[in-house]
Amino acid sequence: MKHVVVVWGTDLQTEDELQAFLEPVYTEDGDMYPSEFMKATGLTWVDEDFFEVHAVAKAEERADFLEYLRQECVSDGEIFAEKLPAAFSEELTGYPTVLLLYGQQTAYGTVNEELFSLAGEPEAEHERVKLLAKIEYEA
Repeated sequence: MKHVVVVWGTDLQTEDELQAFLEPVYTEDGDMYPSEFMKATGLTWVDEDFFEVHAVAKAEERADFLEYLRQECVSDGEIFAEKLPAAFSEELTGYPTVLLLYGQQTAYGTVNEELFSLAGEPEAEHERVKLLAKIEYEA
């Protein structure tokens, strides 16, 4: 099975700011417009069951998040942890919040397929969000 984990950093700090950035907009007619996050990342759809928000503003929160990535985030943590960029923990210090998205390709279908087609290098940048890492692995 092929997996992808994508991490974006954002400078948004309050719950209200995050909510406004992440929530799609619905009209009275029931039409939906993509969230600012979706517009900023170029994604058109994300399965919210594979989406997490983590506070990492404090050193202890960053350490806990890194431990989570290495131990609990994915089923094969050792394979995944080996692929984390060397400067990843340092890069986290610039962001109070990170957005974590997962995708997978199985014999039964693909979850969050667009994540696999993102540029492999963390270069996508927007005013409110920056792609910090994209890690693909097989398990």
